This record gives sequence, structure tokens and C-alpha cells, in this order.
Amino acid sequence: MFSIIKPFTSRENGLIIAEIHDLLQHEMNIGQPIRFAYFIFNKSQDEKPVIYSNYPKDWVEKYMKNELYKQDPVLLVASQKIMSFPWHKNYFKKNKRQKSNIFIQSSEYNITRGYTFPLHDYENNLAMLSLYTESDPDLLMKCISDHEDRLYLLFLSIHNRFLAEKAQQTNKLHAKVEKRLTSREIEALHWASIGKTYREIAIIMGITESTVKFHIGNLIVKLDVINAKHAIKKATDLHLLNFNE
Repeated sequence: MFSIIKPFTSRENGLIIAEIHDLLQHEMNIGQPIRFAYFIFNKSQDEKPVIYSNYPKDWVEKYMKNELYKQDPVLLVASQKIMSFPWHKNYFKKNKRQKSNIFIQSSEYNITRGYTFPLHDYENNLAMLSLYTESDPDLLMKCISDHEDRLYLLFLSIHNRFLAEKAQQTNKLHAKVEKRLTSREIEALHWASIGKTYREIAIIMGITESTVKFHIGNLIVKLDVINAKHAIKKATDLHLLNFNE
């Protein structure tokens, strides 16, 4: 029976991976090891994805180090779908838009056929749960077909846990960072975030342009970023710019 699971706590990735694996094995009960990859990628930010996976370690490291997600045809298809779908290397050979040599590399790890559940959430993330097995792919596909609805609910529950943990971490960091920032620094960054120049900010705030630069410089240090653009992004992510004009 499917059961709702509690929010992630701050634990080692290995423990999270082991728990997801156990949940899948319990849900599917097919008597053979299941390989999975739970993948989260924000579509509006140029950042590396987050992956919890029991795929071969060397493959995951290569996938991330060489940024293979930028050419992964499974990811491309998932970005355009809301329904789950099977995949295999021969399918992508026939589709020029998804043509990639990634399966030549993944074949070395017996990753040639699997099934993916895509999810597009309210934070503009693309999340995927991909499954494959090295033992009997046909049995896995039949089991997925028999349990597809429950597997999708399990995927939703796993993703809700990820979002809950992320929100908790963001709130803690927000509180910690906010204590270090002054109201004038936040105000200066707010105006910068909506496109005002330093000169315009100085006029709005009734201060000199050099003082505006001083505030922004302090923010860059306190937020541990490299420039004003990154300061705006980090402050936005931490919900620090909810400023009333």
C-alpha cells in the first residue's frame, strides 16, 4: 500500500537515496534491484541539477562533471511532457531533435532502457523520476504499467519532501542573513533589482551615489557573492526583497 512520507530532514545523501530505493522496492516488489534517479532542475536558473540516484556512481559523476544533462534526450522530452514515458536508445536514434551520443556512453553502464515520470512544479522546477533495471527490463516495464498511478503518487510525495526541506533551509538562511542586513541596504538592493541606476537610487533614497555603492558593497560581502547581480539573485531566492515602496 502507498503511504505518505514525512519531509526530508538534513541527512547524508546516501541515507535519502537508500530510503527512496526501499520505498520503490516495497511499492513495486518485483524481486530484482531497481535503479532510480530523482532529478530536479530549475528551468529559469542557470544552475546544475540536484540528483538523488543509485545509478552507477561513476556514471553519475561523469553525467554531472561533463554536464551531460544539457544534451540528455530524456531530459529534453520530459521538459515538453506532463505524462510519463518509456525510453530506449533506439527510440532517440529515430528522432533527430533528441539525437545525442549520450546513450553510447550510458551503454557502458547498462543504461539503455527505462521509464521516466516528469513533473513541472510551482517553483518552475522540472523534476523527474527515472527507473531502470539491469536484470529484466521487460518485467520492470510491466510492473510500472501495473503500478503507474501509485508510483506517480510516490513521486509526488518524494518531491513534496524535497520542496519542504528546501523551504525550511531557505527560511533558516533568510532569518540568519536578514539579521545582518540593514533596512537601507535592503532598500538600495530593492531599487537596483527593479532596474534603477545608482544615481536614481541616490535620488530616491536622498543619499549620495557613493553611499549607494557603499550599501551595495556591504551587501555583496554579507551575502557572500561576487557582484550586485548575484546579490539580487540571492536576495530574491531568500525572499529578502519584499520591500514596500
